[in-house]
Amino acid sequence: MLHTLRPSRPSLPPAVQFPSRPPDGAVPRAGPGGAAPAVPVPCARGCRSVPAVGPGVCLSVCLSVCLSVPGVARSVPGPVLGGAMNRPKAAAVRRPSAVPKPSAHPPPGDFIALGSKGQSGEGKAAVTLLKPAPPGLPSERKRDAAAALAGPAGLPGLTKRPKLSSTPPLSALGRLAEAAVAEKRAISPSIKEPSVIPIEVVPTVLLDEIEAAETEGNDDRIEGVLCGAVKQLKMNRAKPDTTLYLSLMYLAKIKPNIFATEGVIEALCSLLRRDASINFKAKGNSLVSVLACNLLMAAYEEDENWPEIFVKVYIEDSLGERIWVDSPHCKTFVDNIQTAFNTKMPPKTMLLHGEVGRSGGDLSAGNSPHPSMTEEEDSQSELLIAEEKMSPEQAGQLMPRYEDLAESVEEYVLDMLRDQLNRRQPMDNVSRNLLRLLTATCGYKEVRQMAVQRLEMWLQNPKLTKPAQDLLMSVCMNCNTHSSEDMEVISNLIKIRLKPKVLLNHYMLCVRELLNAHRDNLGTTIKFVIFNELSNARNPNNMQILYTVLQHSSEQAPKYLAMVFQDLLTTKDDYLRASRALLREIIKQTKHEINFQAFCLGLMQERKEALYAEMEFKERFVIHITDLLAVSMMLGITAQVKEAGIAWDKGEKKNLEVLRSFQNQIAAIQRDAVWWLHTVVPSISKLAPKDYVHCLHKVLFTEQPETYYKWDNWPPESDRNFFLRLCSEVPILEDTLMRILVIGLSRDLPLGPADAMELADHLVKRAAAVQADDVEVLRVERIQLIDAVLNLCTYHHPENIQLPPG
Repeated sequence: MLHTLRPSRPSLPPAVQFPSRPPDGAVPRAGPGGAAPAVPVPCARGCRSVPAVGPGVCLSVCLSVCLSVPGVARSVPGPVLGGAMNRPKAAAVRRPSAVPKPSAHPPPGDFIALGSKGQSGEGKAAVTLLKPAPPGLPSERKRDAAAALAGPAGLPGLTKRPKLSSTPPLSALGRLAEAAVAEKRAISPSIKEPSVIPIEVVPTVLLDEIEAAETEGNDDRIEGVLCGAVKQLKMNRAKPDTTLYLSLMYLAKIKPNIFATEGVIEALCSLLRRDASINFKAKGNSLVSVLACNLLMAAYEEDENWPEIFVKVYIEDSLGERIWVDSPHCKTFVDNIQTAFNTKMPPKTMLLHGEVGRSGGDLSAGNSPHPSMTEEEDSQSELLIAEEKMSPEQAGQLMPRYEDLAESVEEYVLDMLRDQLNRRQPMDNVSRNLLRLLTATCGYKEVRQMAVQRLEMWLQNPKLTKPAQDLLMSVCMNCNTHSSEDMEVISNLIKIRLKPKVLLNHYMLCVRELLNAHRDNLGTTIKFVIFNELSNARNPNNMQILYTVLQHSSEQAPKYLAMVFQDLLTTKDDYLRASRALLREIIKQTKHEINFQAFCLGLMQERKEALYAEMEFKERFVIHITDLLAVSMMLGITAQVKEAGIAWDKGEKKNLEVLRSFQNQIAAIQRDAVWWLHTVVPSISKLAPKDYVHCLHKVLFTEQPETYYKWDNWPPESDRNFFLRLCSEVPILEDTLMRILVIGLSRDLPLGPADAMELADHLVKRAAAVQADDVEVLRVERIQLIDAVLNLCTYHHPENIQLPPG
């Protein structure tokens, strides 16, 4: 039913005065009998369905139709309806006319607004489905329509009402195009259109209107005026009115709460959505989007719970043209939205390493690769660090905003990413922006899993190299849970194969960040690398990864590496030969940059896991660990140590510091090995006396030479005797000597007192042969050692004989 407003005066408002000539581009239609054509006058920007056909006719018909149809009335601006109302509502404004006209019924069902896309102020056609009309109405409507529009005598110059659409029926291709327009918002289907009817006012009086409405306490009008201002911004994105956006900025500064209503939020978010009618790359003006971000930030700065619609428009712009997501002027707003993802973003300084030039159109186009950091790049890094430091005000504005909506936001983001990744398209045809969005959402473990499976292909695609590098860094930095999902991510990261030096350098930088992300990532990474090295699908970068790991954690990495070797030796298959070869290769490829003492101590640590308690071959395990200890000590002979040893044999005192350091290292490892045989080995297994004595002699290098190289003929024949002599002619520590004596005094260990005394005597004499001014071969400070020697010399009668009493 139409409500009628009686105008205050018979003349038309200025906004709806008819022009005296047709608008530019309009084609005049010939009147009846070849008379002068009637000038079509367009309606006041809302109703396209019934064009104005002549003076004195259009307004009442046009407004009656458009105001009677839901969804069309709100597009009629406020000035058309006069200034009597605070907010425009669906009402009919009847233009005074000498010719009475019967009231027309609305068209059957919902109304389809037709017209070209460019005429729409909203930039979107309202496409709805026709509903079937109730029976009996069509004939009445036909009569009413004929009565309203027929009669050339009553309406001069009007011969026949034109049809709603003069276009021919759409072909199948045309219907597809219409469907595409209807689905223009497929990226974010759940973002609603603004639900408040906008009230448009002149920008110069915007502040006065808001103040007047606030004085009256009319919140609805405030909301409508703000939505009207947003509508004006939306219609003039390329060149927004200066007074309008400055007024909005002023309001956000003094009254930010007026923007925090549902209708205004929906309207502002519509400015952040992609507008298909505007090519931002061509026009290059993102002022409206930046303004909307900062208005929303001002409205929600104090609020800890932000609406989910912010995340939705963020996702849409991230996958689209990234108009405001990448803008430095929106950084605070974007950073607060990103708190929903719990993602630790890589700093810009890290992205300088391994930087590659972007394709045309990017900010860094033409940049050359950065295989290494020069002094100039170091200074650039310092500048970036200075830029990234937030001011105290910015730091205070950044806080978690989506703790209450964490589950729903995560579900929405994951659904969007799965939809993007599972589309039927070539793997190398992925958008760069999708990779950037994955980088920002790597706080979700499911995102890390989805990304890491495709990273190798993306890194090798020249079009995606830079965003793929950023994504790799983000995945590594956010592997911070050590859950089963993150362990799977690490396993896939280890399998990535890269050849270019720039990519490989960046990959190693990411490995370092992976180790920093969680303390347990170190052991997991080493384990996966060693297992991959022993598999059939060996990654050629394994040794470089190990080298990076050993450099990063020089104290802990050797311990975890030793634990992996322990795991290998617990298997049913005999892995000693493979373990010796693998250890030699690791030492060779890592250039001896491993803490041998820490590695050997790790081999000797007691393990409490069920695997070790139920181990089947415990005796073999101890013997094999002993062999690896001996190999490790010989592997400590570097080229410099070998050269110094040869020079010492010739009587030359050259590089003695290197030689003395090696000798002290062997002495410390032998001390730890004797401790292991004394305290740990008895708890693992009760070895046969022969095997126990063999292990003790082997770690002290007093065993037969062939026992050191019989497995794989290493050391080579030319170096065997020299290597064995270098490892045996070393100082002896007091603790080593003391434990050997204590082992001999123990009834539970198979080394007898005489054998222990003989072994101690041999070690002291061997150490004395190394005596020199710059080395201390033996230092005894505990008197208990003399007591142990004397106790070993005590006669103990055999236990299997009986002496006479007395």
